[in-house]
Amino acid sequence: MEIAGRPGSHALSAFFDDEADAEKASEELIEAGIPKDAITMTPGNRPDVPPIDHIGFIDALTGFFFTEEQRKNYAEALRRGGVLLTVQEVNKEQHDAALNILAERGSIDMDERVEEWRRENWK
Repeated sequence: MEIAGRPGSHALSAFFDDEADAEKASEELIEAGIPKDAITMTPGNRPDVPPIDHIGFIDALTGFFFTEEQRKNYAEALRRGGVLLTVQEVNKEQHDAALNILAERGSIDMDERVEEWRRENWK
């Protein structure tokens, strides 16, 4: 999970291997009082759907709250079929609740995942 934000507001992102888990997390975020329009789900490539240019999506976020390395890693996770869930412009209480929900719903540890990819010789 990545955390960023402007003073007084917070943003975070989390990756899920399973779209159903990401959808459940999104529903729970809304139930916790986070506005629906603050939540964005970006599905990755799936075998039954033509590929999406996620690198273009991630590049559009340059200067937002992703570093160049994070953008590269997120694009790779989307290419491999993961789901990116972002929550933007929430207050401290909503942020803390969102962190708990995302962790409980099975968001992946991107550092661990990238290390696995590196062992596969991914660059």
